[in-house]
Amino acid sequence: MSSNSEIITLNVGGKLFTTTRMTLTSVPESVLGRMFDVSSPFPPARILDGAYFVDSNPAVFSVILDYLRYKTVIVPPDVPPEAIQEQARYFGLDGLIDEINTKKLACRVRVNAGGTIFETSRETLMKQPKSYLAQLAATSSSDIFVDVCPKAFEIVLNFLRCGARKIPPNTNVCTENIGYTAEVLGINICMESKKGPEYCKISWIDDRRDKSRFCNCKMLGLRNHRNVSSADDWLVNDS
Repeated sequence: MSSNSEIITLNVGGKLFTTTRMTLTSVPESVLGRMFDVSSPFPPARILDGAYFVDSNPAVFSVILDYLRYKTVIVPPDVPPEAIQEQARYFGLDGLIDEINTKKLACRVRVNAGGTIFETSRETLMKQPKSYLAQLAATSSSDIFVDVCPKAFEIVLNFLRCGARKIPPNTNVCTENIGYTAEVLGINICMESKKGPEYCKISWIDDRRDKSRFCNCKMLGLRNHRNVSSADDWLVNDS
C-alpha cells in the first residue's frame, strides 16, 4: 500500500480524527504537509495512545481538515472565521486564509442602527476601507451595533451601495443627521471640487419637496466643510 494512502489517526485537543497521509500532505509547504511527509526532515507530531497529537481546537481543526480534503471551506455558524484564520496562519495555509477573507467580504451582515435592523453585505460596509464602519465590518462575525439615527443610516447605506447622494421622497429624517451619521461612521459622503480638497461640490439632492433642491454641507450637518461658491463649480464634472 502506498504511503500516501496510509490511514492516520490524529488526536486534536482530545478528539480523534481519521484521515490519510495524502490529505495531510495535500499542501506540501504547510506545517502539516511537512510534518507528515515521510521524506521531510520536519519532525512529526508526537504519538499519544496510537494517535498523532495536535494541540489545536478540534472544531476549528475540523474545518481545516475539510479544506485539505476538498480545497474549499464551509464555516460552521458556531466557529468564528477569525479563529480558523489564526489556526490556518499557524499551519501555513495561506489559501485557506484567502478563502475566508473572500467569504467574509461576501457574507450577509446585520446592522442594528439605533434599534432598527438592516441587512447588507460585508463588502458594502467596507466600500471605504479606512472608515470606522469598515473596521467594525472587518472585525465583527455577523452583527454590528451603531448608535445613530436609523433613517439617516439608511440613506448613508444606500450611498455606500450605489453612490446615490439623494434624500428620497417621503423620508422623515432631519437633514443634519445624515452628515452626523456619516461622520460617526467615518464615511466621506462629499464630492471634492476642482477648487481643492477643502472645498466640496454641492452634490446632495433633497427630493422630499415638490421641487428637488440641492443640499450644501452645512445643511447636511457637516459644519467644518466648505462649499465652492459658484453654482457652476457645484455641478462641474471632474472627469
